[in-house]
Amino acid sequence: MPSRISLQGRAEFEELHDLQARRSDLIRILVEFWEPQGGIPRWSQILLDTIRVTRTDPMRASRALALFYTAVADATICAWDAKFTYNRPQPSTLDPRLTSLAQSDYLLPSYPSEHGAIAGAAATILNELFPGQTALVHGRRMSFDEASSEAGVSRLWAGANYRSDVEAGFAIGRAVGRLAVARGRSDGSDAVWDAAAQPGRPLGPQGWVPTFPAYIFPPLYPLADTWKPWLMRFGGELRSPTPPAHQGVFPSAQFLAETMEVKQTVDNLTPEQLAIARFWADDPGASYTPAGHWVQIATEQVVAAQVSTPRAARALGLIGAGLADSAIACWHDKYAYWVLRPITAIRTLAGQPFYDPNFLTPVVTPPFPAYTSGHSTFSGCSAAVLEYLFPEGRTADAFGRTVPFREAAEQAAVSRLYGGIHYRSDNEHGLRCGRSIADLVIRRAQSDGGAL
Repeated sequence: MPSRISLQGRAEFEELHDLQARRSDLIRILVEFWEPQGGIPRWSQILLDTIRVTRTDPMRASRALALFYTAVADATICAWDAKFTYNRPQPSTLDPRLTSLAQSDYLLPSYPSEHGAIAGAAATILNELFPGQTALVHGRRMSFDEASSEAGVSRLWAGANYRSDVEAGFAIGRAVGRLAVARGRSDGSDAVWDAAAQPGRPLGPQGWVPTFPAYIFPPLYPLADTWKPWLMRFGGELRSPTPPAHQGVFPSAQFLAETMEVKQTVDNLTPEQLAIARFWADDPGASYTPAGHWVQIATEQVVAAQVSTPRAARALGLIGAGLADSAIACWHDKYAYWVLRPITAIRTLAGQPFYDPNFLTPVVTPPFPAYTSGHSTFSGCSAAVLEYLFPEGRTADAFGRTVPFREAAEQAAVSRLYGGIHYRSDNEHGLRCGRSIADLVIRRAQSDGGAL
C-alpha cells in the first residue's frame, strides 16, 4: 500500500481528481450499476444468466453456485481482514476537493477494494466453469475479465478507492479464486460412469429406464454422490428411507396408490396446478435451474434487506454450499434406489388401473431416477436457510403472492407431482433431506462468527 506522500500516492490522488473532472451521466450510471454490496448482485445475475445460456444441468449448476459464492465470500473476508489491518482512509476523507459517489460507510477503510476482490474471484471462477463464455453487461457482451475490470474501474470513477486499492483487491480475489478452482478440479466431479457395465443399476420392473420422449441414456451423473461435499461427511450421510417401489413385493400398495395419484392428478389438472408446475419447472436453457431459482430468491433477499457486503457474501455462500450438498445427497438417493419414473410405471404396468400406454406429462421427465426429488431437496434446504438468515423474509409464489419461504418450498415440491414427474414420496422425502442439510448449514453459520 503506497503512502499518501509517496510519488505513487500523489499520482493516485491526481488520477482521482482527473477522473472526477471528467465524470458524466453515463459514468454515474456505471458507478451506480456496480455499487451495491460490492457488486455481488450484478455478479449473481451474470452467473445465473450464464447458467441459463449454457443450458447447464441441475447438478453442474449447484456445483457452480457453491464454488462461485464460497469464493466470493472468502474473498470478501480476506478483503475485510486487510482493510482493518492497514486502515487506509477513503480518498474523500483526506481531500475535501474529492466528492465520492460511493454509498458505503465513509469510515470503511479503502484498502483493498472489496469490489476488486469480489470481481477478481468471480471472474476467475466464471472463466474456469464457463470457458469462452461472455457476460451480458449494459446490453452488450464482454468477457468476464472485462466485466471484472469495469467493476474495479468504477470505484476510481466513484472516487471511493485508489488504483492500488483496486489492484490489491483483484490480487486477493484472484488468489482466492485459484484456490476454489483447485478445489473444484479435485472434487471428483469428473468421474465417469461405465455405461456399458452399468454398475449399480438393478434389474426388475421397479428400476429406472430411459423415458419418453428422448429416451436419454446414460442417466445424469450416477456417480455424483462421490463428489466432495461441503458440509456432509460423505454423499450418503443423509440417505432417505426405502421408497415405496422397494417396499416388499413390487408393486407395493403404497407404490400403486402414489402412481394412481400421479395419473389422476395429471388427468384432472386444474389451471392453478398447471401454473404451479410451469412456474417451478426450471428446465435447463429456459431457466436458472432449480438451484439457481433459489439463488435468485436469495439474491433478492440480500438486496431488499440492504445487508452489508460481508453479510451478502456470507448469505449467498451458505446458500450455495447447501445447494451443492442438496444435489449430492439427492443424487445419492437416486442411484441408491434407481426408482422408475411415473411415466414409465403408467405406460408399462399393464393390468393396473392407472395403465395408459399413451400417458403424457405437462413437464418433460428428466433423464435420471425418481426418488428423491431434486427440486424438493433444493427447496427444503434453501427455504430453511433463508428463514434463518431472513426471519421476516418472503418470496413470490407461482401467482405473484408473497409467501413465507417454507410455503414456497412446499409449492415447489408439489409442482413436481402436478408436472407428472414425481411421486408424492419423492417430494416429501426430498423436502426432509433438504431441511436436514439446512441444519448442517445453519450449524456452520452459527459457528462462523458472522452471527455475532
